[in-house]
Parts: sequence; C-alpha cells; structure tokens
Amino acid sequence: MSSQKLTELKRVIEFDKVLSKIAHYCFTEYGKEALNTLHPFGTEYHSRLERSRELYELILRFGEPPLYGIHDLREEIQQALGGVILNGTQLKKASQTLMAICRIRDFFSKHTERVPKLWQLLSPLNCEKSFINAVEKALNDEGDVVDNASPLLREIRNELRQLNRGLRSKLESIVSTYRNELTDSVILTREGRYVLPLIASRKALYEGIIHGSSSSGATVYFEPKELIPLNNRLRMLKSSEEEEVRRILRDLTTKFIGLIERLKANFSIISELDISYASVIYAKRHRGSFVFPVNDKNMALLKARHPLIDDDKVVPIDFTMPEEVGAVVITGPNTGGKTVALKTIGLCVLMALSGLPVLADESSKIPKFNAVYVDIGDEQSIEQSLSTFSSHMSKIIGIIDDCNEDSLVLLDELGAGTDPVEGAALSMAIIDALLNKRVKAVVSTHLSPLKVYALNKPEVMNASVEFDVDTLKPTYHLIMGIPGSSNALEISRRLGLSFEVLAKARKYMSDESSRFENLISELHRERSKIEIVKRELIQERQKLNALKKEYSERLEKIKKKRLGEIDEELRKLEEKLNASIKEMEKAINLARSGKELDRVKAVKDLYRVKSMLRTIPDHTPRSDTAVKPGDSVKIAETGVIARVVSIKEGKALLEAGKLSLEAPVKRLEKVENKEEANKFSYSLASSEKAFSDEVDIRGMTTEDVPFVLDDFLDSLTRSGRTRGYIIHGKGTGRLAEAVWQYLRRNRSVKRFRIGTPKEGGHGVTVIEV
Repeated sequence: MSSQKLTELKRVIEFDKVLSKIAHYCFTEYGKEALNTLHPFGTEYHSRLERSRELYELILRFGEPPLYGIHDLREEIQQALGGVILNGTQLKKASQTLMAICRIRDFFSKHTERVPKLWQLLSPLNCEKSFINAVEKALNDEGDVVDNASPLLREIRNELRQLNRGLRSKLESIVSTYRNELTDSVILTREGRYVLPLIASRKALYEGIIHGSSSSGATVYFEPKELIPLNNRLRMLKSSEEEEVRRILRDLTTKFIGLIERLKANFSIISELDISYASVIYAKRHRGSFVFPVNDKNMALLKARHPLIDDDKVVPIDFTMPEEVGAVVITGPNTGGKTVALKTIGLCVLMALSGLPVLADESSKIPKFNAVYVDIGDEQSIEQSLSTFSSHMSKIIGIIDDCNEDSLVLLDELGAGTDPVEGAALSMAIIDALLNKRVKAVVSTHLSPLKVYALNKPEVMNASVEFDVDTLKPTYHLIMGIPGSSNALEISRRLGLSFEVLAKARKYMSDESSRFENLISELHRERSKIEIVKRELIQERQKLNALKKEYSERLEKIKKKRLGEIDEELRKLEEKLNASIKEMEKAINLARSGKELDRVKAVKDLYRVKSMLRTIPDHTPRSDTAVKPGDSVKIAETGVIARVVSIKEGKALLEAGKLSLEAPVKRLEKVENKEEANKFSYSLASSEKAFSDEVDIRGMTTEDVPFVLDDFLDSLTRSGRTRGYIIHGKGTGRLAEAVWQYLRRNRSVKRFRIGTPKEGGHGVTVIEV
C-alpha cells in the first residue's frame, strides 16, 4: 500500500488514536514518536512481537527494568552540529542519557538467555563511558564546571578566592575611611568592579574613577584609586576563568559531536525497546495478547475488543472466518454495532501486523495480510462534488483494482445510498468480484437480498449483530452463521406505531419476505438463548481455568519451597556429618596417645559424636540385605563400620571397637568385605588396651564427669570387670561430689564407696557394677 493510502487507512479506522493510547506508556520521546508513526505491513512486526513477549515474561518474573533517565537530545544535537558550544546543563543531560543507556544494557545483559531476541536488538548499544567520565570529572550535578576540571582552572579559582579575601579586607578599611562621604554603607559592583556609593557633591575631593550615578544624581558609583589595581586583577582573573570554562565546555561539546552518529543509532534501538515496553504495559493494563500472524487463511478473533471503548463497557466479539470462506456478510438493524464490529476486526489485524498487542484471546488467528482496504463512513467527497453513494463507489472501485489474494477488505453499509433493489444487486456483484480476486472480505449491510445471497453461496458466510428488541438497544454481540433481522416492524410497534399501520405494512410485505423475516427472528431468539448459556459456560470455564491456574501455581510454589527446605536440610546434615567425622578422627588420634588426659578427652569426644549421630534425621532407605547379630555393618550417614550385637524393635545395638552405638536397622548397610569391616575398628580396638579398671579424672571440671564416666562404665561392662576405681583426688571435694551424684543416678552401678587407705582413701571412689 502507498504511504498516502496507509495514512488514510489509519485515520478512517482510527488506528492513529490506538497508537496514541499505547504511546502513553512510553518512557522516552523517541519511543512515542516511533509509535505514533508506526505503519503496519512492514518487515519488523514479527520480531517486535517476539521482543515484546520476551519482555512481558521478563517483567512478570523480575519486575520493571531500569528504563529511566533518557532525555530528548535532539535540540542539543542540532545546536552542536550548528557550531554552538553546549552549556553544562546540556552536557550533563547528554551524560545522564548515556548513563541510562549503559544501565539498560547492563540489566538486559544479565538475562540474555531469557530474552534472546531482545538482546539481539540491545547488544549493539554504545555506552560511551569515555564521554561520561569526561563530563562527570568536569561538571557537578547542576552542570557547573568544577575547579578540578583542569589544573589551570583550579589555579585561577584559588587565586580568585585569595584576591576576594584581600578585597574584602581592603574594602572594610576603605569604607571606614569614606564612611561620612557615602550615601549607604553597602559595597556595590559595576561592570565587575567593586565601587562605593559616594555623595555626588563630594566626588571632586577624592581620586578615583566614576562608574555612573543613580537616577536622582545624588549618588555616584566611585572606585577609589586604592581599589583600581585590585579590581583590574579581579577582572583579568574573571576573564581568564570564563575563557578556561569556555574551553572546557568546547572540548566536551567536540567529544559530544564525535559520538552523535552512534548516539542516533542508540536512540533508534531505544525507540524499538520503548515500543515493546509500551506494548507490554498496554497488554497488562488492558488484557492484551501477542498474536503472531500465520501463513494460512484461517481467521479467528476470539473475545476481540475495540481498543477505543472503555474496558468496563466494551463487549467482546467472536469473529471466525474459515479458510474456505471468502466473505462474511454482517446484517442487522442500523446502529446495531455493525460498524464497531468491522472496526474491531480491522484494528485487531492492523495491531498484529504492526507488532502490537491485540485485545483478544491469545488463541486468536490472524493471517499475514499485506494490505487492508476499508470503506467506512458516510461522508461526502466535497472536493469532487460527489454524493455519499458516488464517494463510496469511487473508493470501492479503487479497492477492487488494488486488492489481491493477500488483502483484507472491510466495507461498511454496502449498497446504501441508492435504490435498495439496485443497491442489493450491485452489492452482490461487488462481493463476487472480490471473491474472484480471492481476497478476504467482511461487509456490513441492512439489505435483505444479501442475506439470501450469503445463504446460497458456500464461500460466503452470514453473520449478525444482536439487538435487544425489549430495550431497543444493540447488545453489540456478533453472531456467526445467522443473518440479522432489521426488526423494523417490531421496533416501530414498541415505539408506539398503531396496529392498523403495522398490519398494512405486513400486507405490503411479500409472503416470502415475511416468512423469511419470521424465520430469522425465530433463529435469533433461539440463538440468543444459546448465546446466553454459552456465555455463562464460558464464564464458568474461565473461573475454573483461573482456579486451576491458581492451584497449579500454589502447588508449584509448595513444591519449590519443599525442595528448597530439603536441600537446606541435606546441606545442614552434610555439614553435621562432616563435623562428626572430623571429631571422630581427632578422637581416634587422641586415643592412640599414651597420656591419660588425651585418652579421657578422646572418650568425651566420641561420646559427643555418638550424641550428635543420634540426632541426625533418618533419610536412608531400608537396606535390601537383612542384617542379623554378628554381621559387620556400615552406618549409612557416617560410614562407621560396626558389629551388630543385638536387634530389637527395628533398632540395632552396635559395637565399634570400644564405642557402643544404637541405630535403626534401615540405616545399616551390610559389609561383606572383611578388609573393609576392619578399616574403622582397628584404631578404636587398639585403644582398648589403654583402658583398665581405673580412670583418673583429676584436673577435669564437674561438667566432664558424665561424659568420662559414661564411657568408663561401658568399658568395665564390655571387659567383664565388676569393680572400678575413679581417681578424683581430694581438693575442694566438688569433683568427688559430682562423681557421687552421677553414680547415684546411674542404674548400672550397684554400689560405691570411698577407697581404703591402701586404695587411695578419700581421693578414690570404688564402684561395683
């Protein structure tokens, strides 16, 4: 289609208004401009839809990307190219824009796998960090040139500060001298020089320069000779400062000019990103879908809504046009919604073929049309002095000449504006011509012969807009497959037309026409009932689907949460087991020592490990091989090799060297290899020699007593000894008291007593087990 015809198409079908509505969500002026000038049927719409869908899913998962801070730099670019030195504010704006572009690129670079098509668009973005760094070094947040922008500027401003301090000191002295000759004690400046407000009549008494007078002439602005050299130096430094600042801004402007072409390329990319972003937000706010045009001719718009009607008022329509159908004839009363239906169809097609979201269900199908031709409206062509009918016919002739098999044609009120009989005949011939060109055509009309024509032609389908005769208002629902009724007589009756007039009108109608209209009315009544039930069922299905989706999401969250908990639990378990193994290795090494305290500490450590192992939750499946007393087994969580002493109620009493353990049978794995069975037990067994019927706990704390004596009593029992000696010393008696408290509570101790003088006296407790 030509550019002129595209522009006319967008105006007639109100596509421009839809673009403006979507452009409202853009984050840059570049995106708004690109959206408002968007044309359908280009080569980019498929890629744009892919990018928008990727961005939609990314925003749903990770939230809004950092799309802010991009300024409109077209004026700055124009000025710079025209030789104007940009000021600090303009350069700062350019720097902030480039920083925003860097931020956008960095954000999407972290999600390249999720948004491959979008990243393909954004990867060429240039950050221009060299320019950003230069501006950030030279300018502050307000765009003022800072002292450290150059060594010369820093030197000039340091001298200026010193000079100003000297001037203030000098001025205070001068004001004091001239106090009685001044009209005001305020120090003023004229042309960048400090002056005094001197009484005009006193000016001849002093040497200096006059820099004008007040409006009344009573005051002259006097520069005393003492200030002249200081003011001269001040002016010179100010001039040098201005020149250096100008040089810095000129250098930055030159850098800016050097990146303009790359910057324009950036803005072209950003404008496409902006179109996708605006599309995503528009789709989220208005329940839009990204419908990808298909190669076949099967067209289906499901729950399609007109984009310019408020969401709470718009009535969705279902429009289907199978591949074998070339034309759909929409009939029904005037103001019944036929034009709205046509525009809804046209806008859905244009939006999809522009790469924009469609206000329809995502399962809709839109063919890849290369052009859309419309004749909608009843305006006259004043310029050509044509009537409404002539104007429509001129457009239709042009459409028939231009359209092809990949075109969609939308004709509103075909055959209107002339004699109904001739209009109907002409309309049927026009539809035949369109069918011969294999286009897809949708026409609206209120002419009855076209209903019969559609019924008799397999490649033409009837459709109608629903009208509520009781309320005399259209429902705007579109019903496929059934022609519409004008309802003219019924509407007239409800409006109050007399029975006599209506009876005569029915007589004037042919019997065939009357029967046909009655049949259509009956079909509509039945179809309306079906539609009501259908809509209720659809609503129920939507509710069920929403519930299904909600529960699926909840289940997925529960699964993920539970998996996360299990992962964390296993991680903690692994840490605990690793710690236990390290403790056991340390204890084994200590058990080999010849020192009594080391051996006691080894026992304490092993006892603690035993307690830790008992707290480990059971995650190990039951061993396939039955375990029985006497077997060598491995404890699954720790890898400890032990011998089964006995089994009772699913638990096994185990012996690993001198260490006794209790573990569930299902956590045990039978060890058939004798060498492996001896791996762990040798170190503990070798330490058994070091234990006798006495234990020395002198130097330990009272907290150590239970750990040490637990293991000492175990060793006595396993060795078959019935008497043991606990050497605790006399000292303060606290250690002895702790030993006795422990022995009183331990059921395996039959009796205990203080040792005889030969046994060690009060420093030893003798026990019997």
